[in-house]
Amino acid sequence: MNLSAIMTRAALGTCAGLALWMPLSANATTSYGAPVAFERPGFTNIRLWDISDSGVIVGASDGVGFTYSAGTFTSFSYPDATTETSLTGVANNGTLVGTYSSGDVTVDFHGFIYSGGSYKAFDIAGAVSTSIRHISSDARYLTGYTTDATGAGSAFAFDLSSNTYTNLGVAGDGLSIAQGANTLGQVTGSFSRSGGIRGSFIVDLNTMVRTEYLEAAGMTGPRFRDINDAGVVTGFSTSGAGFVGKPGDWTVFSAPVDSSTYGYGLNNSGILVGYTADNVTGAQTGWVAAPIPEPGTWALMALGLASLALRKRSQG
Repeated sequence: MNLSAIMTRAALGTCAGLALWMPLSANATTSYGAPVAFERPGFTNIRLWDISDSGVIVGASDGVGFTYSAGTFTSFSYPDATTETSLTGVANNGTLVGTYSSGDVTVDFHGFIYSGGSYKAFDIAGAVSTSIRHISSDARYLTGYTTDATGAGSAFAFDLSSNTYTNLGVAGDGLSIAQGANTLGQVTGSFSRSGGIRGSFIVDLNTMVRTEYLEAAGMTGPRFRDINDAGVVTGFSTSGAGFVGKPGDWTVFSAPVDSSTYGYGLNNSGILVGYTADNVTGAQTGWVAAPIPEPGTWALMALGLASLALRKRSQG
């Protein structure tokens, strides 16, 4: 039995429904195994945001940010946070980024960077709120969105090497979000416009060429959420299905009944993280999926997750 199957069996002990849903090929050249449930003992709602090339996972559980590495969870809360902290990105050098809420009624969110054991606030000047959604694997590019006094949101990218801010919003967008950046300076994101128009974009920061997509894998309203150095993209559609691949070459992850699934983070081995939300209760469960054959980092992570599941069973 391969390690993906071991993880599936471990997940079945705590989340049988999720472990049974399968990826659907949509002319994809890369096959993926079934997504495996990812849980954090003692926490209810798990939302996975990103994964590094070494298999470090970041996310949020019950409003508390966390990292997962080699079988160990570490909680993160920004010192000034009063309600919630989310870790939304991890670079290969260990730099973490995220968003927190301070409880200020006039400001929804603040961004932050965690590096070398220290937190650093990150807010775009003049914005009412700043949400950081990702950091590239080389720790160069930040992505996210800002909101103004009217509530309109505008996507941005920030080059930490040159301290350069780039507004990626387009006239007519009610909300645009940048989430996903690779070392080549390619940024992914999504937008919403009047008339119910929803779609995604890829922008090359070197040339500022922007390509928009109003469908992916035959589904309308795609929301691109990450891109790796090979140009592989992950995200989800308005219909509630996740996907991974390249335009015209997708693998689709259909959600369990009465649920929606979201692809959120992707590393350079193609390992994918995200979460599934119950459309009735709102409960969120994280998941991990890997291409076939399985990369070495996935194998190591599988062993760690399997040991966590076995430990939980023995304690139960």
